[in-house]
Amino acid sequence: MKQIAFMAVVLTMFAASVYAQPDEVIVTPPDSLQNTESDSLANTEPDSLLITEEIDIPIEYEAPLTIPNDPAAVLEVFFQSLKTGDSFMISQLISSDGIDEIDIMLEILQENLDDATLSRLNTAGYTATADEIDDWSALDYLTSTIVLPVMKARYSIYEMQIGEYSDDGNDLVIPLVFSTASGLELQYQAILRKDNNQWKVTNFMGLNSFP
Repeated sequence: MKQIAFMAVVLTMFAASVYAQPDEVIVTPPDSLQNTESDSLANTEPDSLLITEEIDIPIEYEAPLTIPNDPAAVLEVFFQSLKTGDSFMISQLISSDGIDEIDIMLEILQENLDDATLSRLNTAGYTATADEIDDWSALDYLTSTIVLPVMKARYSIYEMQIGEYSDDGNDLVIPLVFSTASGLELQYQAILRKDNNQWKVTNFMGLNSFP
C-alpha cells in the first residue's frame, strides 16, 4: 500500500509539472525595434541624412556618405552632379514626383521606339538596345541619360546662382540664374519637395528634355 501511495504522489507531481509549462513564448514585439529605429532617426542632424548600408553605394564613394538636406546645398550638389555625370547622387536627390515626370517621357519614348528613334538615341550616346529600353524603369532612363557626354556638356558651360526663397511647407520654389562666361543668363525656378523628411529635386532645368 505504501508503494502504491508513493507512486500516486509521484504521478500527481509529474502531472502538475507538465501542466505548469507555459503555453506561450514571449517574443519581443516588432514595435520595439521600430521605435528604436525612429529614435535613432530623430537624432539625425537636420541638415543632412546619413545613408545606411542598405543603399548600394558605389565604390568611388567612401561610406558613410552624407546626403545634404539644406535646400541650397541640395541644389548645389545636384547641379555639380549633373556637370560630372554622377548618376548615383542624382538618383539620391531626385524626388518621387521627379521620377514620375521622367516616367512620362519614358513611356512616350517606348511607344515610339522605331529605327529612326533608336538611331537618334545612338547618336546622342545611348548604348542600350531596343529590348533593353523596353525594359527600362524611369530610374534606368535617368541614370543612363545623366552619364551621357552631351548631357554633361549641357551643364558644364553654366555657373548657377541661387536666389532668395522662403520655406513654405513641403514644397519650395527656388529662383535660379544660370550664366555663361560669355555673359548669357538664363533664369529658372527649381522645385524641391520633401520626401521622407528630406528635400529632393522635383523640377530642374533640363530634366524634362533628355537628348
